[in-house]
This record gives sequence, structure tokens and C-alpha cells, in this order.
Amino acid sequence: MKTQKRFSDYLLKLGRRYDLHRVFTDSLELFVCALSLGAKEERYLEIIGRYEKPEDYELSEAFGALVLEMDNDGQGLKDGFGDFFMEHLSHGRNGQFFTPEPVCEMMAQVTGAPHDGARVLDCACGSGRLLMAAAKLNRNALFFGADIDRTCCLMSVINFCLNGMLGEVAWMDSLSNKFYGAWRIELHPEHYVPYIREITDDESYIVLRLPEAKAEIQPPKQLPVVGAQQQLLFEF
Repeated sequence: MKTQKRFSDYLLKLGRRYDLHRVFTDSLELFVCALSLGAKEERYLEIIGRYEKPEDYELSEAFGALVLEMDNDGQGLKDGFGDFFMEHLSHGRNGQFFTPEPVCEMMAQVTGAPHDGARVLDCACGSGRLLMAAAKLNRNALFFGADIDRTCCLMSVINFCLNGMLGEVAWMDSLSNKFYGAWRIELHPEHYVPYIREITDDESYIVLRLPEAKAEIQPPKQLPVVGAQQQLLFEF
């Protein structure tokens, strides 16, 4: 009986001919293009053109293997990227040791199940596994993740889309509020399935928008005394 090849088997094989970091990043971009439902066809052809024809098929089969693994015996919400990334690529680079999935599930349980439509945010989301743990409690919430590492963002975007988690992933520095790019995971208006749409900072729910200074308005000489107020970092 032929053993089913795993997602990691395909990537490690291609990584012996090409740089593994490049193969992994290319595969993530290809998967995002495929889940964009035709909107990123030119980018898809640009990336796939770097490989020979038999390797193109292997990348397609890698995507199929990934989907089967993430099905997780019908339960879904399994991080198909995080462990591979830590074992073969990051090696702790930039402190990239993701929180173990059982710890993520415990943290989600302690926080409590979000209600339908609630916005759940992780400002350093990695591969998105903490938000996936929250989705195990209620997948009808809206999920928002941000990370300074673009590769991590791509992992989260795919994890969201394949698990029907609607929301946004922003490639940004959450501390300085510097924005580089973002993706929205939403229902397609015609096909009614989750798909990925690239968005700008103006469309982002995560980026902090500071109020514009108005020189013509002078501050009062003495501010009124009020109770302590919470200053939110993100406009949620």
C-alpha cells in the first residue's frame, strides 16, 4: 500500500534543489494566490514559472496534502505550518518559537469563548495558532492578527481561509504602527466561500489612526478633571 506523502515531504524534496526558505515562501504565496479566486493569477504564474513542470505538479500536490492534513479528522483548526517552520526554517531566529498548541488552547479556555461577531486580536500572531484556538470555541467570531514577519502573516492568512475564519491579517510593526500590507479573509460575494483579498492600510481594521491635529482649535487653559480612561491601542 502506497503511503500518502505529507506536505513536508514535498517541500523538503524541493528544498534539496532550491533554497528551502525560498521554496516555503513561494509555496505560501502560491497558496494565497490560489485562495484569492483568480484575483492573483499573474502573481501565481510569475512564481510557478521559477520551477520546472514536474515541480509545478509537486507544489500543487503539496497544497492538496496540506488541505488533507489540516482537515484533522474532520475537526480542522490544526496549524499546518508552525511546527514545520520552527523545525526546518526559523531555528529560533528572531525569537520565533511559537506557543505550543495545547498552551494556546488553555489560554483560549481561560479567556472564554468569544460571542458571535466578537473581534479577537493577536498583535503578534505568528502562524495564527492562538486565534485558531479561540476559533475552536466559536468560529463565528471575527479574527484579527498582525505580525512583523511577512512569512508568518502568510501562514496565518492560509490557516484562516482554509478553516473558514473571517477577519484580517496585517503585515505590520504593532509597536510603531508601521504598516506594510494586509489581507482580508471574507466570504466571496458570488461563490459564498471564504477567500483572500489583499487590502490597503485605509481598509485595515488593525492599523491605528491618530486624530488629525487641528491648529485652529486651541486647547482649554485648564483641562477638566475626569476619571481614569482606557486608551485603546487599536481602533476596535
